[in-house]
Amino acid sequence: MKPTYFISCFFALLLAAGNEKNVQRNVIAVQGKMYFSDKPFTSSNAGSKTSFNSNEFIYGRLELSGSSIKDAFKVKEVKNHYFLVCEMEVLKDGEPVGYHLYGNNYILIPDENLDKNWVNLDILPEPTQATTLYSMTDDFTAGYGYTPLYYMINPDYFPSAGTYRVNVKIFSKTYDGYDREENPDKWPFLQEGFDFTLRDADISILKKNSKTTRERMEQNAFAYDKMPPVFSNPGKLTDPNATTAKVSAILKRDLPGRGIIKFVAEQYNGAYWSIASDDYGLPKYRYFNPHIWMAYKRDGKCYVGYVTLRQVYSGGGTYGPLQVAWTSTKDDRLIDCSKVK
Repeated sequence: MKPTYFISCFFALLLAAGNEKNVQRNVIAVQGKMYFSDKPFTSSNAGSKTSFNSNEFIYGRLELSGSSIKDAFKVKEVKNHYFLVCEMEVLKDGEPVGYHLYGNNYILIPDENLDKNWVNLDILPEPTQATTLYSMTDDFTAGYGYTPLYYMINPDYFPSAGTYRVNVKIFSKTYDGYDREENPDKWPFLQEGFDFTLRDADISILKKNSKTTRERMEQNAFAYDKMPPVFSNPGKLTDPNATTAKVSAILKRDLPGRGIIKFVAEQYNGAYWSIASDDYGLPKYRYFNPHIWMAYKRDGKCYVGYVTLRQVYSGGGTYGPLQVAWTSTKDDRLIDCSKVK
C-alpha cells in the first residue's frame, strides 16, 4: 500500500562546484505560473503577493496551463515514487548571492496529484501548518524537513539585513528509454520569484522555526492516513505457544512504554516457526514467522508498527517462554488516533 502524502519540496544540501553561481541549466519551460502568499493556498491562487518581510510565512502554488503535472513535467515513477525537484537562488541588486541550492531536492507527488494541473507547497511555513515533506534522497528515506528559505537563512545567502530577490525553480529530471537520466538541458521547469526583506530581529525566530519544521517533517514523513490492510485481513493465532492471550501478555510485558490499542498477526502460509542455530548447528532460538502488527499510543500520539517474536532454546528439545525479539520502532508511522479502528 502506498500511503497518501502531501506534495513535498525536498532540498538536499548540495552546492554548485567551483565558483559557478548563476547557472541556468534548464531550457524547456513549462507553461504556467507560480504564486506566493503569506497564508496557505487552498483551491485557487487568491491572496497571492510578490513581496514578503521576514516576519511573514510564505507558501507557494504552481498552476499549469492546459496540462497535468505528469504530462508537463514528463514525470515517471522512480524507486516507487513520483517526484519533482526544487532549486532556489538568492539575488541582491540583481547579482546572485552564494550558490544555487540544487541537486537532490525531491518533491514527493502522490499518485492522485499526477493528473492535476496544480500543486501547493511550503516555502517558509508556520511549523504547525507545514504539510510539505522534504527529503534529500529520491527514495524518500532520509533528509526530511530542510525547508527552502529556513535552511538558507545564513550568511552564505543573506549576509546582512536588507531586501533580496528569491527565485524558486521547480523542474523534473527526465529519463531516456533505457532509464538513464537525461542531460539537464532536457529537464522541463517552471520558475518564479518574490522580494524578501530580511530583518535582523527575525533571524533567531527563523532559526527556531526551521528546527521545529524539520522535526515535524521527520515525525510525519510517512504517516498513515488509514489503518494498513493487515488489520482488516489478519492471520489466525492458533499455535498453542502463540495464542492471542499469550501475545497480548508479552506485548504488555516487553513493551511497557507503549499502550497497545490493537494487534493482529499477519497472514502467513508457511510453517509457524523457524529455528536459528549457532556455529555448531545447535539451536539458539526459534522465531514465530508471522509478524505481529500493532497500533499503540505513546506520549499522546498513535503509531502503527510491528514486532517479531521468539522463544529461546532451553535444552533437551524444549524452548522457553515467548518474548519480543525485534521491533520496527524506527520505521513506525504516525496515525491519527481517531483512525485506529
